Amino acid sequence: MKNKELIYILIGICIVVFFCILILFFGRKQITCTNSSDQSKNGYKLDTKYVIKSNWNKVKTVKVTETISSKDKKLLDKFKKQLEKQYSYNKKTYGGYTYKIETNNNQIIGEITIDYKEFDLEYFIENNEAMKEYTKNNKLTLDGAKKMYEATGAVCK
Repeated sequence: MKNKELIYILIGICIVVFFCILILFFGRKQITCTNSSDQSKNGYKLDTKYVIKSNWNKVKTVKVTETISSKDKKLLDKFKKQLEKQYSYNKKTYGGYTYKIETNNNQIIGEITIDYKEFDLEYFIENNEAMKEYTKNNKLTLDGAKKMYEATGAVCK
């Protein structure tokens, strides 16, 4: 009788462990989207990479790397000021935004991380009505983020 009870307890523990593993690992997804825009006639090239991390179709973070390449130093300085202004505004207005901007030879590299636990998505949607299409229950969905970046010409995998 005691052996039978022990077997039932072990089976119960195995089932609980199995579901914990299922919940922790299989609900997490990461998608990478890339976009490249050759604006040679305007003196620059823009490459953007988005790394979207989610749990159960709810976006947790998006890490964006924007690389602007140009031989025109004045143009790069203009882009750097523009990025600084845009990133600073988003951080102050919506929160959840960390960033750094680096200059490297003939490139400006902006790295942004948006943490959607801290980001005021509701307020962002008020200011950007089109964002509603990519959300569900005031959360940015993985499918929505993918669709949003693909609409800009990005390829997502």
